[in-house]
Amino acid sequence: MVMQTVTIREIQHNLAAFMRKVENGEKIEIRRRNKVVARLVPAGRPAKRCAALNWAEVALWRRKLWGDKPAPGKPLSAIVYDSRGEH
Repeated sequence: MVMQTVTIREIQHNLAAFMRKVENGEKIEIRRRNKVVARLVPAGRPAKRCAALNWAEVALWRRKLWGDKPAPGKPLSAIVYDSRGEH
C-alpha cells in the first residue's frame, strides 16, 4: 500500500476524514513545503465498531448494582457514596 501524502493545510481542513482513514489502517505522510514533517499511523489494530448494547443485560446489571429503585429524593452523590461503601 502506498502511503498517502497530504499538506498541513489539507490536514487542518479535513482532519476528521484523515483520522477515519488512519483508524482503518492507512498511513498518512504530512508535508510542509514538500518536506515530510510528520506521519499519522494507526496506534494498533484498526478500530472496531461498537456492537449494539444488550439493554436487558444492562438493566440486570443496574438492578444488581443499585437495587430496584434509588431512595426518593436522595442526591445521586449520596447514592454513589453509599454504593462504594465509603463510610
